[in-house]
Amino acid sequence: MITTKSEILALLKRNGGHSVAELATDIDLAPITIRQHLTHLQRDGLVLAEQQSQASGRPHYIFRLSAKGHAAAFPARSDRLVELLLREIGLLDGRELVGRAPQEKTKLVLERLAHRLADEYVPLLEGWPLQERVVFVTEVMHADGGFAEWERTASGYEIRDFNCLFHRLLQAEDEEEVCQWHRTFLGRMLGMEVQVSPCPDGAGQCCRYLVEEQSAAPIESAQAVDAQS
Repeated sequence: MITTKSEILALLKRNGGHSVAELATDIDLAPITIRQHLTHLQRDGLVLAEQQSQASGRPHYIFRLSAKGHAAAFPARSDRLVELLLREIGLLDGRELVGRAPQEKTKLVLERLAHRLADEYVPLLEGWPLQERVVFVTEVMHADGGFAEWERTASGYEIRDFNCLFHRLLQAEDEEEVCQWHRTFLGRMLGMEVQVSPCPDGAGQCCRYLVEEQSAAPIESAQAVDAQS
């Protein structure tokens, strides 16, 4: 069941911060009702209020999730990813790492993780329409990360992950490099090219992927893909 509390938390996670008026408009509730919910969320330590200066009138506040709010409302269920990651590290041949810089070693492990995780699902998706594949892969990301969503666009689909484990762990300056493992995973799952794109200004921290429908191709089984690589 979706509650007003969960809607507020989701909006703050998605957009980074909102005023009472913006929350009231998005949720279609009276501002006084939104304020009551925010009071409870602040009391529980899930939301913080930041005052913004104005030339005149009442103080203007922007509400954001606290660290506790991020952790409590959107826990990263990463046990399976960590288990797979450790398994990939254990399977590495030391000779494969010779001469590689630390970032290159990390990229190698994450690429292999993306392939192995996708290979669990690829046989299941054979023959599925693109939209059903997009829905399924977003659900997988949501289960592993805690907050992912998809949207139809004029040219295809957009997938956003607001709670990516590796985005939070790596904190790399190169946004595309942080998201590369998901790009590989999505491309293998959807059987097509996936582009990494910056999130819109004002959005919370997220990884954003664009899928062009015209380039879609029937997905191949993991065995067939491996045979060609």
